[in-house]
Amino acid sequence: MIARWVWRGFLVVVLVLVVRFVLVPQFADARTALLSLREISAPLLALGVGLELASIGAYSALSRATLNRSSRPAYFTILRIDVATEGVNNTVPGGGPTATAVKFRMLTLAGATPANAITGTTVEVATSVLTLGGLFGIAISLSTAGMHGNPEYIVAGVVVVGVAILSGLALLLLTGHRAATLAIVGRIARRIPYLSENTAVSFVGTVSDHLDEYHAKRGRLVVAVAWAAANWILDAAALWVFLLAFGFPIDPIHLLVAYALACLVGLLPITPGGLGIIEGVLVPAIVGFGTPHGIAVLGVLSWRLVQYWLPIPLAAVAYASLKSGPLRRRSREPARLSATTG
Repeated sequence: MIARWVWRGFLVVVLVLVVRFVLVPQFADARTALLSLREISAPLLALGVGLELASIGAYSALSRATLNRSSRPAYFTILRIDVATEGVNNTVPGGGPTATAVKFRMLTLAGATPANAITGTTVEVATSVLTLGGLFGIAISLSTAGMHGNPEYIVAGVVVVGVAILSGLALLLLTGHRAATLAIVGRIARRIPYLSENTAVSFVGTVSDHLDEYHAKRGRLVVAVAWAAANWILDAAALWVFLLAFGFPIDPIHLLVAYALACLVGLLPITPGGLGIIEGVLVPAIVGFGTPHGIAVLGVLSWRLVQYWLPIPLAAVAYASLKSGPLRRRSREPARLSATTG
């Protein structure tokens, strides 16, 4: 308990420092750059917002694709759950695990079985992260000329390839050597305090069963990867459009390199939704590819205004509609059943 509060205190301190020394100076630079601009394309700004909303829709399609049909909520319900959990992710320090727990709870209340909810969410997150890593690797390979003098991108690319290899090895063990893998999991779990061996083995076994279904129906895996790629590409396209709205058409491949790197770093559970971290990596990265600093700050902050801040009020609306709709009806069912049996 003490360690948890120490960790939370550390995250709060990091968040305050990031806001003070990363975000505040960027807002000051943005104000100076904005005063120097005479024309801003409102239609392009509207297009950027539309692309961002489409990105959210693509992620919910990924969520739907990773859930088994036997207990899968309707797409509109999943969309509202994703928007609500994104609001949690963007407001709680290190909110990724909390958002995942909230999503699991909402999915089960909406009709998904616990096993389906937890394995579907696990596969969804893994598919999304690995797809982002794949896009980063592709962008790096297509932009080798632009990498000259930027060894950090090459190092990041090597790390992504290493993670992909480890993930592939884990997939091979889970699908091809299930019994041996579960035995290893059990031995590891026995050495970790407060971790139940049966719980760990049961969870990994359930994920293995879920992956077997993907292996048997490879079309599902293709669909999931396609929706994950659409989610990231639409998000990156929104950023590209926001930069264009302020007057600079950055090379799409260079943008994808900088965007994927920033998003991969932003996945670290330090600040809510990578607040300050993504901006702190992305602005200098795209400036390094030739974007004027003022336009880079304006484009990134405008994009983050839609990508990070807009889901927060939308999350409140989505949660309210769920509580008065699918979640409310589902939560009343146990009460009706107990009244009937009583």
